[in-house]
Amino acid sequence: MGRGMLKVIFPLLFLASILLMLLTESKTAFQQIKEEANINIPQDEQEYEEPLWKPIERRDSYNNELQFYSKDNVVIKGDTVEIISSKEKKEGKMYTSGLVESTSAFKYGYFEFTIGISEGKGIFPAIWFMPVDGDSFPEIGLFEMIGSEPYTFYGVVHFKEDGVRDSDYFAYDVPVKDMYLVALKWTEESLTWYIDDTEVYSTTKEVPREYMYIIINQAIGGDWPGNPDGSTVFPKKFIIYSAHLEPIFKKGRN
Repeated sequence: MGRGMLKVIFPLLFLASILLMLLTESKTAFQQIKEEANINIPQDEQEYEEPLWKPIERRDSYNNELQFYSKDNVVIKGDTVEIISSKEKKEGKMYTSGLVESTSAFKYGYFEFTIGISEGKGIFPAIWFMPVDGDSFPEIGLFEMIGSEPYTFYGVVHFKEDGVRDSDYFAYDVPVKDMYLVALKWTEESLTWYIDDTEVYSTTKEVPREYMYIIINQAIGGDWPGNPDGSTVFPKKFIIYSAHLEPIFKKGRN
């Protein structure tokens, strides 16, 4: 091998060794960062796999409602959840409808849903949050509507103050259209509601600070919406076209 060739090869070998050393150090540094991150993230706050929603069978209801919640009344396809309410007898109830719960629990973050609604007396769709510990309070209503006033949306936080139940809520009129975007921003200090990207209400009163899961349902009848009458034509659908959830903390539900 000539001296000229050696003069070319030795610098190349030197550069290759330097590059290999840098790559090794970079890989080691990345592994260290990953290990430290895993150590610093509690197990119950790491990401969990889908499915996001689980249909629930339930006969018991709140506020004198008339439905039996059946898994047969829920259709889940990808990001879409379709809840179908029908006039049919089941388990001693006059109507059937659907209810899903999130398979994970959340604390703080941004939660957004694209929805389609049905009108009709006695129809009561809702998206709401409940504590994972089984308590009834606090409760966050991201979206509520009664079918006799289908273009007025409600949001609410229910809580107990000195042992007495209280609420902070709003009502917001919307235009007639096929789909709406409803959202909630939940921080440690406040709850803020949005409809079609417009901030419509915010409160700092009794903001929940515990893990909560999400319920999506369509109740039939009861104290607030009243019962269906002859003008209410079934079936009625409540559709979640998409759900965009960005929780700060998330854990699985056991």
